[in-house]
Amino acid sequence: MATQTHAIPLAARQPRSGLGSDLDSTRAPPALPPIPRKKQTAVLLSAFMTIALTIGYNQCYGVFQEYYLSAGQDVLEPAPASRASPPTALLAFVGTLCYGLTWAGGILVNPVISRIEHGTWDPATPSTHRLWRRRILRKLLTPRTITISGVVLIAAGFALASLSTSIWHLLLTQGFLVGLGMSMLYFPLLAPAPEYFTNHRATAMGFILAGGGTGGLIFSPVIRALLSSVGGRWTLRIYAAFNLVAGLPIAWAVPQSRFAAASTAEGPERRNTHVSRALASRATFIFSAVAAFLQAAGAQLPLSFIPSYTVVLGLDASKGATLLATSNAINAVSRILTGYAGDRFGRQNTLVLTLLLAATSVFAFWLSSVLATTSSASLPLWLAFIVLYSFSAGGYYGLFPALIAEVFGIRQYAAVNAFILLVRGLGTMFGSPVGGQLLGTSDEGTAAYASIAYWDGALLMGSMACCVGVRWADGKGKGWKWIA
Repeated sequence: MATQTHAIPLAARQPRSGLGSDLDSTRAPPALPPIPRKKQTAVLLSAFMTIALTIGYNQCYGVFQEYYLSAGQDVLEPAPASRASPPTALLAFVGTLCYGLTWAGGILVNPVISRIEHGTWDPATPSTHRLWRRRILRKLLTPRTITISGVVLIAAGFALASLSTSIWHLLLTQGFLVGLGMSMLYFPLLAPAPEYFTNHRATAMGFILAGGGTGGLIFSPVIRALLSSVGGRWTLRIYAAFNLVAGLPIAWAVPQSRFAAASTAEGPERRNTHVSRALASRATFIFSAVAAFLQAAGAQLPLSFIPSYTVVLGLDASKGATLLATSNAINAVSRILTGYAGDRFGRQNTLVLTLLLAATSVFAFWLSSVLATTSSASLPLWLAFIVLYSFSAGGYYGLFPALIAEVFGIRQYAAVNAFILLVRGLGTMFGSPVGGQLLGTSDEGTAAYASIAYWDGALLMGSMACCVGVRWADGKGKGWKWIA
């Protein structure tokens, strides 16, 4: 591939009203360095693989959850299936804790990365002792230190989980340690990615975020096959080794923020990683945060219960893993297509439409499947739901990074994205455990999932309404456009 370079302006579009006055500066922003095509390709591939390892795993945790609830599992003692009331909500929280920390950790990881790139760890006093310490800090405190430490934590979390005997052991290892490690890998590679693209930013981010569906497509059947052949403990050990081998090259490829190379009178420009009070009070920000919380709470519910609901319909666990993999495959394709559609028809318009389709699919197909009186009637509705929901749910993941850059400006991306993902992490840790509490008894059959379907549909409808609010507030501040 040719190494042509293009100087691409990334200055944020300035709003015409006072809503964005806190983001403006009296001086013009410094010019950013040009982007080599090879660098864009490297950012795409490394970020794609990062998403596959982190979000891809999180989207197929339902396979582990179904295994832990089965009578044949060999990890937990006593087996949850032997209890009168299986701890479904607590086991669901193992997965949502990991997913939530993967996103929520950005509120800590992003500022650390920014300070490392900007050099603000360096002491200002040029004494001999401080100069020696400065050299040590420059060698040890690098973005690669963070990402490599994250990979080691991920592998350690899965390895220690293989020694677990209680659910709280899984919460500390497969939940907390793995989630923290994934956050340390996720944000250093994903936060600077939008800075390398402009005209086709939504398409590029859609491709990157399609790694989540691709990872889930691959990991779901592989994990299910390993659980069936070697058991839970050895599956966790094998998966720990895989993450170490696959994750270290990705961690080494972490890109530098383009703002770190932009010069100002004071030195390298530092990315803004903190949300100001003025920014937090904007209607667009408030609507975006609430939408993120509700969407994260609702989006993970079907993925958490696809394997178990499929078993309730009379199919075996391997079919449940296959359907989860199919859902992830459709989701991956959707993220690319909706990113492309967002670039052509407006990212906010496309986002509202996909959320409306996701909520509609829950009420029209999943709830109808739950309320059907026979399995022969429930199964086709369930399959239709998986297809439509997986396609429509991918829209938010593919569009919201580019939407943040569009609404708030690329220089505010790191700060707003970290906060929004913190909120999404909290939403993830809220939605599935509540769904587990709403789950009825096994004697009810498919009807046990009725309350979960109502809950999921309500969360997604609320998220869609808040995205309409973002569309309204952004249009009011910048001037209405039909394609936005």
